[in-house]
Amino acid sequence: MAQSTIEKLLESGIKLTPMMDQYYQIKKNYPDMLLLFRMGDFYELFFEDAKEAAQILNITLTHRGKLGETPIPMSGIPHHAAEAYIDRITALGIKVAICEQTENPKEAQGIVKRAVTQIVTPGLPYSLDKEKGNNFEQRFIASAFFDSSKNSFVLTYLDFTTGNFAGYILKNRSDLLLKIELINPKEFISYFGQWETFPEVEKLLGNLKILHTYIGQEYFDIKYSGLYVERLIPSYKFDKTLQKYEASLASIAALSYYVCSTQNLSALVHIKPFRLISDDKNMGVTIHTLGGLEIVSNRSSEYKNSILGFCDRTKTAMGARYLKNIFLTPLKNLTEILNRQKMIKFFQADLDRLENIREKLKEVRDIERIMAKASTGKITPSDLLNLAATINIYEKIRQHIKEKIPEGVFSPLEATALSSLQSIADNILQLINDEIGASIEKGNLIRPGKNEARDRLALLCNGNTAELEKLEEKYKTESNISKLRIKSNNITGFFIEVTRSHSDKVPSYFRRTQTLVNAERYTTDELTSFEREITSARFNLEKLEREIFQKLSEDVKNNATAILNLASDLSTIDLFQSFAWLALQENFVCPTLIPTEKKIEIRGAWHPLIKSLLRDRFVTHDLSLNESKYFGLITGPNMAGKTTVMREVAIIQFLAQIGSFVPAKTATLGVCDYLFSRLGASDNIVNGQSTFMMEMTETSEILRHASKRSLIILDEVGRGTSTFDGLSIAWALVEHLIHNTKALTLFATHYHELIDLIDKTPEAKNLTVETVHSGGNVQFLYRLIEQAAAQSYGIYVAKLAGLPKNILARSQEILDDLEAKANVRQLDLFEQEEENVLQKNTKQLPKSAPIKVPDYLLKMESEIKELDILNMTPIHAMLKIQEIKERLEMAYSKTIEISASQPIIPI
Repeated sequence: MAQSTIEKLLESGIKLTPMMDQYYQIKKNYPDMLLLFRMGDFYELFFEDAKEAAQILNITLTHRGKLGETPIPMSGIPHHAAEAYIDRITALGIKVAICEQTENPKEAQGIVKRAVTQIVTPGLPYSLDKEKGNNFEQRFIASAFFDSSKNSFVLTYLDFTTGNFAGYILKNRSDLLLKIELINPKEFISYFGQWETFPEVEKLLGNLKILHTYIGQEYFDIKYSGLYVERLIPSYKFDKTLQKYEASLASIAALSYYVCSTQNLSALVHIKPFRLISDDKNMGVTIHTLGGLEIVSNRSSEYKNSILGFCDRTKTAMGARYLKNIFLTPLKNLTEILNRQKMIKFFQADLDRLENIREKLKEVRDIERIMAKASTGKITPSDLLNLAATINIYEKIRQHIKEKIPEGVFSPLEATALSSLQSIADNILQLINDEIGASIEKGNLIRPGKNEARDRLALLCNGNTAELEKLEEKYKTESNISKLRIKSNNITGFFIEVTRSHSDKVPSYFRRTQTLVNAERYTTDELTSFEREITSARFNLEKLEREIFQKLSEDVKNNATAILNLASDLSTIDLFQSFAWLALQENFVCPTLIPTEKKIEIRGAWHPLIKSLLRDRFVTHDLSLNESKYFGLITGPNMAGKTTVMREVAIIQFLAQIGSFVPAKTATLGVCDYLFSRLGASDNIVNGQSTFMMEMTETSEILRHASKRSLIILDEVGRGTSTFDGLSIAWALVEHLIHNTKALTLFATHYHELIDLIDKTPEAKNLTVETVHSGGNVQFLYRLIEQAAAQSYGIYVAKLAGLPKNILARSQEILDDLEAKANVRQLDLFEQEEENVLQKNTKQLPKSAPIKVPDYLLKMESEIKELDILNMTPIHAMLKIQEIKERLEMAYSKTIEISASQPIIPI
């Protein structure tokens, strides 16, 4: 690392001032971070940090004094507005060290003591309050570990602000990459060299712009990981589940160490029980599936118009986050799914009770984040009041459900634990002043009448009015000045004020302190002594109130386990009342699940988002797939609803396996081990992947992971390349899915050559969305039927889109000509002959004459081949592309005669 300015100055013999020496001694421990140095009401940055912050934040770069003849660069941000500035810095992947004053400046002797109290990173935010405008938002920090003894990976992730801690046991590298992409953490913890044999991890982190932080390898040591976990997360000391997975403990230990060391903590008391997500209990989904089906966000990355947004009827931030976690970890364990169904039915059974609970949940506060603040010493008086109120609300909700809840499904907090929490809540509500603006600094944090010592000090702080009035009367009598007044302000303190016309009457023991235009101000030994008492009282009152507040905060922290259990109960209640309310409002039905069968039997199904827009105009669908017929090929025109049908089937299966009711009149479903979807055209320019490459990559991913217990949704596979290439791929893929994968599959296509193939395959059926063709017009009926589409009606759809009549007419001529000449004979897909099936099917198509490529294109091709791409700068490459573009435009601007027998391929 390059030598800093301050180090160069020290080498030259320059001596630092005491304050600058304090800064340097702290800064040298955090060389790769911006150090925010607390100075009164500001955080200040110096030297290189000041310059970098000024550039990032667009704030003024100035100077604070000199070292020798060298001005010290300085920039700063207000303490009260620091969060917004810090977020902008960490969003760029830059860490920030927060250096606070660790003693009261009034008590300091010399330089105020300072220390780094927190390190802010993309994964560990400055503020622990609610993420702005989004209850679902969680900021994960993750780590992974390879268990060589089991040849598997462990991936763990933590949201420090809410205590959500979970992890996966993964069988291979591919699964690890998929889960990192699914979680999308803000920061990833490794040790140097950990991924040398698996560079794809580094590449993925870079592509996703995830900050990669390195710590010592010793923190991943399996031998000591159990000890680390016991010390850093006391609640896990006797957790037998974790003891079984040594690699999981290694990853948890490393992550916990990093969080504790950056947040200046000895332990993580607010972390919730670790959730191990495994293939045994959970259905697999990928980020591509969730994105294609718009499960957690729509294509614009908005929650509102997603399935999650539609289903969200929660009333609390904790319930909303739990709902999202449920969406990211669907189940395949039938017992757990059925338990969730029981909870939904329980809340549905009594509408009055449900409405009452929903009203009470509105008053619940985010006590998960409050506990994170308690753990880090950042809890505020309003946080304590909100916690106390939530504890009392929980007791009211508990009364509604404790006797009637399904046995063995959900157990509310034990009465003993709740009684202990209610005592804490009572103390908080009795002691903490709930008036707006109450604070320790103002000396009105504790309610009057609750602490005798506090009340005495408060009386003095408020000026002890009676004592002051008595003193004022004494001075009036002794001076014979009736208009004499004792006053005070924040600058000069207490003083005696006399109009100038009476200044000759003041006693000799009055000492003049200030002369004004119309008055003189004085003090006395007695008044000075009185003021000293008040100043001391203010200091002692602040100290006493802080001690009372700290005691309450410690009580909360010491009861973290019970409070987190209460938070878990509230989020669970909110989750299931939300599912129940959703089902009642939207007429969702409870699905029947069969774990041993491959089955989709749905009647009257709908897509919830689309129906919410169309209402009664939406046409529902029926579908039947089972062990004997598990593959459905859907053909038909665009706009007729093929993709809607496939989406709704996948959404129904997904909702069923998170334990929700589903949008259908009836639904009988097998339990799937994995849900896959490949829907819609997209590309990944950042990673250099075209639409077709993305399509093939995702399809390959599906084939690697799918089993006969999976559900696969594929839309228009092969359309991103030439017709015959695409048909070949689609054909081979259909064959593989039917005879090798054998999963429940819906496959939409415009390749009508596949229709005859499906007719001859017992395990498959042709499906289409019904249309009526009459008088040159097509009417879409949107009903799914078991037959093949007659045609695609592409020209009719183009007509609806408003294409010019001359193009439509010419399109119809070309289509008629192609259909007349093609006369393609359909073959049995599995007919074994030496000649390739596609060659047979296409050999009767009319052949074009050899293509003649113009000379200017040949010359340009030669120039392009000679380009040294590896040694070109991005700017140089862009300029070259612009030059080629201009030359092509110039060439095409000339009149070029193209004969039908000598077509030119445009570039």
